[in-house]
Amino acid sequence: MKSTEVYAVLKQELAPMLTPAGFKRGRSFLSWSRATGSRYTVVWCQVSREGWDSFAGSQFVVEFQRSAEPVVGAHPSRRQRIVELLSEVDLNQARNAQNRIIAELRRPPANHPNLQVSPEVSAWYLKKFEPVTEPCRNDDDFWFRYASPDHVKIWGRFLAERLRGWVQQFESEEPASRF
Repeated sequence: MKSTEVYAVLKQELAPMLTPAGFKRGRSFLSWSRATGSRYTVVWCQVSREGWDSFAGSQFVVEFQRSAEPVVGAHPSRRQRIVELLSEVDLNQARNAQNRIIAELRRPPANHPNLQVSPEVSAWYLKKFEPVTEPCRNDDDFWFRYASPDHVKIWGRFLAERLRGWVQQFESEEPASRF
């Protein structure tokens, strides 16, 4: 899937929650922003720069930002990945969804280029097809995996159901940023 296709699916799932909450679409990535006091809350989705793989698919991340400008990556800003806002229940549900998606991936054939480079590259690539066995934590660098539009819809619905609460939590806290 091209990143534009991923963003189109996510926009369809997230806009119905964000637009009525006062968010306006931004110009970069798939982003929205709204003014809250003298600052802006920016929410955006970013597809991995690793690109698309016909077997492993790809992944995206969701971030929040508080800044003086409604622009992704504005400086200075406070940024936070969405995983830092997930409850223990949300973290378990995210891991379960991630594992269902990973289980649907088609494993690559033995002659796949990533399996021909070196044992280290092969191990790195094949790890993408293994389930997540450790519990997810708020300090993990969690990326939402997908290999089809249906997978992106699963994540879009997961996010949309919880996004209002996460935005409120983010706007009310001032935690230190990891990113």
